[in-house]
Amino acid sequence: MAAIILEARCVAPYVVRVRFSDGMEGEASLEPCLFDWDPKRVPGLTPELREWLRSPEHFATVRLDAEAGTLAWGDARPFDPSIVYWRVEQYRVPVTIRAKDDGTVLESLLLGGRREVWNGGLTVGSAPDNKVVVDRPGVAPHHVRVRLGGGHHPCYVVEVLEGPAPGETWRVPMQEGLRLELADRVVELG
Repeated sequence: MAAIILEARCVAPYVVRVRFSDGMEGEASLEPCLFDWDPKRVPGLTPELREWLRSPEHFATVRLDAEAGTLAWGDARPFDPSIVYWRVEQYRVPVTIRAKDDGTVLESLLLGGRREVWNGGLTVGSAPDNKVVVDRPGVAPHHVRVRLGGGHHPCYVVEVLEGPAPGETWRVPMQEGLRLELADRVVELG
């Protein structure tokens, strides 16, 4: 069974602080759902309701519908809890780079912000234009791209861009976290 929302409150325009039944909690920005996404991605969000929620004052009237386990505005429940959950997952992403031999933490990053961290995927490689840079011998300039996928069962989708097996793809459930071994470094997401 998918996680449901247990607590919710508006903390900024288009941002809701939520806590889910599986322990996940954080801030979910719904701004892209209201302004950027194709309406088909949120079928419960009618054009009239979308326009109404674009007003920060109206959006701030959000409440929890405890019976449905999701966000509500009046009688409307436009966002499936999985959409809100997915937005929390994207909001901040901890990344740790360790030495492969002894596990020493070499760098800790916290990626995220108001816009999607994952726009175009999170790239890892030796080139400076990657979101995570591992400048070591044996690491390709754009080694892998990590995207989110899985719908109700969120997962990392890892695609090898350059290196030993270009085009190879695999999935890792988000609950497990992601561990990438690149040369003498280990990159951990989640």
